Amino acid sequence: MGTLKTLGKIIEYLGKPCAKTVIAGIPDTFSENIPPAVTGTADKICKTLSVERNIVSITEMPLTTTGGIHLWPGRFFITGEKCGLSDAIAGELESLGIGTELLSFAEFIKKQDLSDICGLVIIPDISSNNETLLKNAFLAAKHAANCLISSGKNGKAVFAAISRLDGAFGFKGRGIRNPFQGGLAGLVKTASAEWEDVICRAIDIDPEWEDDSKIAKAVVNELFNAKMKGSVEIGLGSGKRYILRLKPSPYPEGRINLSPGDVVVVTGGARGITASAASALSGIVKPTLVLLGRSPEPSPEPSWLTCLEDEIPIKKAIHANDYSGNNASPKEIEKAFKRYMSSREIGRNLEKLKKECRNVIYRSVDVRDFDAVSGIIEEVRSKFGGIKAIIHGAGVLEDRLIIDKTYEQFEKVFDTKVKGLNSLLSATENDPLKYIVIFSSVTARIGNKGQADYAMANEVLNKIAQQEAIARPDCRVISINWGPWDGGMVIGTIKREFNKNKIELIPMEEGAKCMLLEMMGDKSNPVEVVIGSCSISRENKKTEGLQNETHNKIADKQNLSFKREIDVESYPVLESHIIGGKPVVPFALMTEWLGHSALHESPGLFLYGLDDIRLLKGIRLDKGKKLIRLMAGKPVKKDSFFEVNVEIRDGIKDGVELIHTRAKAILTGSPAKPPLFIMPDKIASKTYNRSMDEVYDEILFHGSELRGIREIVGYSSEGMVARISPAPLPQNWIKDPLRNKWIADPLVLDSAFQMAILWGFEEMKRVSLPSYCQSYRQYNSAFPPEGVTAVLEIRNTTKHKIICDITFLDKENLVVALLNGYEAVMDDSLLKSFKPQK
Repeated sequence: MGTLKTLGKIIEYLGKPCAKTVIAGIPDTFSENIPPAVTGTADKICKTLSVERNIVSITEMPLTTTGGIHLWPGRFFITGEKCGLSDAIAGELESLGIGTELLSFAEFIKKQDLSDICGLVIIPDISSNNETLLKNAFLAAKHAANCLISSGKNGKAVFAAISRLDGAFGFKGRGIRNPFQGGLAGLVKTASAEWEDVICRAIDIDPEWEDDSKIAKAVVNELFNAKMKGSVEIGLGSGKRYILRLKPSPYPEGRINLSPGDVVVVTGGARGITASAASALSGIVKPTLVLLGRSPEPSPEPSWLTCLEDEIPIKKAIHANDYSGNNASPKEIEKAFKRYMSSREIGRNLEKLKKECRNVIYRSVDVRDFDAVSGIIEEVRSKFGGIKAIIHGAGVLEDRLIIDKTYEQFEKVFDTKVKGLNSLLSATENDPLKYIVIFSSVTARIGNKGQADYAMANEVLNKIAQQEAIARPDCRVISINWGPWDGGMVIGTIKREFNKNKIELIPMEEGAKCMLLEMMGDKSNPVEVVIGSCSISRENKKTEGLQNETHNKIADKQNLSFKREIDVESYPVLESHIIGGKPVVPFALMTEWLGHSALHESPGLFLYGLDDIRLLKGIRLDKGKKLIRLMAGKPVKKDSFFEVNVEIRDGIKDGVELIHTRAKAILTGSPAKPPLFIMPDKIASKTYNRSMDEVYDEILFHGSELRGIREIVGYSSEGMVARISPAPLPQNWIKDPLRNKWIADPLVLDSAFQMAILWGFEEMKRVSLPSYCQSYRQYNSAFPPEGVTAVLEIRNTTKHKIICDITFLDKENLVVALLNGYEAVMDDSLLKSFKPQK
């Protein structure tokens, strides 16, 4: 191109082969797949939906304790507000012989000599709740970046930020006082992606934990015992430690609670992703649609442009008409081309939307300008009534590494997201909102190189959403952490980079449907969801929680261990497990089968346990028989254990493999030594007054073969203790069992699940069914023949879920097995299905 002397020749050269104009308008396929308002259900939309949905779950982990701290030379800097916790952490570090300086943000940013820095800890004042905190935190990280990276390469270095949301980054569901502090985790997760040799940790402290000296000790233990590849986000409470994990979850079902003509305000303009989402919603509810964007309102095209569609002819026409063929730089031509194409796309999209909506209004506005946004909202309100829904999709990118990003770039990205949302929320403070839908990003969940501002802003949006969900009980608030879309800001080199790294993009049509499905959920659904992030999470090598959640997606190819046809005749035990009039395979028996599958290719090994046992779809014998397959991957050596990914599958439906349950089996050469267990006094504080006959006749649905609870010996709001019978030999339950002895004891496990049902019924007047178990550990090669004592300890409850730990003890009160993080789903509708067997 260096030999070409004129702009016209350059344009002509670029036209070989002729480039096509790229106008990402609203897809024309929505009308085919989106059902009308009267009959619209999640089921119909899901038929062609393949984008994965995850929710964030908190997992309690062992506290980090000091095991002899080996220090490295250098100084720790503590910056932020000079508060009690900062002093306590500085004192703890000094007591260990570590040089420490406690400085304000302004003092630290002015600090010239950081050559000996080995740690930076950002600790905001507990009342900090504005963007200034996060902009100062970004500047502090930028200031320290070079020296921290150098220290990390030469030895060890730590970067940490401490927030006080709820001790689990807002996921306890108790509400958040300081959502801006949530942005600190976005900064740390980005630093973790960019600074390979620096240990990065975001630590969230429970605000109800007020003992600064104990908090300081816990924080220092966490930092100095941290491993490079450990979880970046750590929640701490008094005696508690949590990490976050992504948990695959089905899309909600229901209907969208909007009526024709309801006013829906959408930021992000009439182009790209938000236009697609607005069109999908319009196909269902026919709203009054108000679109707010940065681009000017579309104007009629000049006659010389209307018949042109391809990029090169358009650019030639721009050169000939706007510049009369005179000198113009390629940059000027490109700018004019983008302006015309933006106006064309907006105009065409608005025409399509006008066919679907009661009213369509487009306004060019900077969403950061509250007065301008408020004026538009007031104008719309006076004509069409109160605002019923907000969809905040506005955003810009200025990707640069922390070390290279300017303050102005940070502010532009951050404020568009955060000030834009605050403008909307303030302007609609008194409107009867039914929905607040926020377009966040998976970057906020896992971090991404070059996007500190974007990660921090979207984490703030996530936490504002949590706050608004509590403050607005009649409004469904959703913050969708999107993976990359095939459109919008993902173009050109960004898209090629995703393709090179085999990161799947969300198709525009599919993404819009995902939003509709989230809107169909009710208030019981989580506020924060992660959609289409699976591929990105696989790239995040430092996040142990995400790796654990996606182990089955990246596992080696699984082979068939067993194939069985299930029916009541072959499995007579199923006559004792009838739910809603149909036989259902017990979760405890499915767990036993997972153990069988893992050991099939590894004879001589012992099943030490199962991790992440997830019930994805129950095995219900609707048609009398069902063929299932037990699958297992190749055993992988991990320290003294072998790990095997296992699944129970059932054919293919609509082109998708049906998976009933999955887990990761842990195999060893011999049983491990059981842990010490001390019976909690509070659990057995009450006498349980119901007889077992009453329990099984009036509450539980289990028939004679599964009535394993002999006696409930203690009960309280903290949990329950019961004596449980052992299972009979497998041939008593199954005509052709896989083994002549049980690996675990399915009656003991099922009876423990029954205890959870009883506890929920007594405490919350609701019954439950199993859904997930974080881990199972077994310390004997077989359960004792005389039965066990089961101790159920409640960890957490919500309106629709019980989370507990269950310990199984022999007659000497030694631990036989442990179930940690058992989750059961509660629902009022289950009572109708729980029909006692007579």
